Amino acid sequence: LTGSDLRAVIEEALAIQLIVFQAAGVILKFDFGDDLPEVNLDAPKIKQVILNLCKNALDAMPQGGDLTIRGYSFGATVVLEVADTGMGMPEGIDPFALFQTTKVHGSGLGLPIVEQIVLAHNGTIDYTSEPGLGTTFKVILPAAI
Repeated sequence: LTGSDLRAVIEEALAIQLIVFQAAGVILKFDFGDDLPEVNLDAPKIKQVILNLCKNALDAMPQGGDLTIRGYSFGATVVLEVADTGMGMPEGIDPFALFQTTKVHGSGLGLPIVEQIVLAHNGTIDYTSEPGLGTTFKVILPAAI
């Protein structure tokens, strides 16, 4: 794991997806603090996390909407939020449970893999969701010392 600029890794991961978001009527917004500390990370794995969370957000917004990716420091951690204005998740679903999905063609493997990657980085992932209003996933990673 190397100390990396999280925003640069995210922008690189999403560069090829921008046309997909535009076609779906999704407006991508970046909101990053200027003083974001570096994070020790495995860039390809973190890109997989970002792409997975953003793909889920896209699927939750069939009519388009806003996808906001926010990064800020909090104590000795860097917090990354991926927030959509989509349909939200139904009550009683554990999105991190294997093979559990709300999608017609979903495998139910995406978020459990995301969770494994985050845990392997000594981080945590959590979410809040309101039906009809959207979902926010929050990844907390330790800042590189």
